[in-house]
Amino acid sequence: MAYYRTAEGKEKKKLQNGKRGRGAGPGRQPGEGQGMHFDADIVRYLAMVVSRIERRRVSEWEIRKMLARAVRQHRMARRRRIDYVLHYLTNNSS
Repeated sequence: MAYYRTAEGKEKKKLQNGKRGRGAGPGRQPGEGQGMHFDADIVRYLAMVVSRIERRRVSEWEIRKMLARAVRQHRMARRRRIDYVLHYLTNNSS
């Protein structure tokens, strides 16, 4: 605990707390820096479909934000991690 009272500790804690932010932050797109890349053609297609469903213009940025949020969601089922991974790989392998 004493470490976090030093200048170095305060700076480190500030960086750690900054990683917890809910918003995308200034100048940062959702998913950037997190290794999330979505196929541009799919994003454009989804933007068109969602725009028609919602009867308003939905930007590709909104679609990327939605996809990044969906990918980050925690699983709902309570099972062992290995069972979850095996189920995911079985259903999503190409």
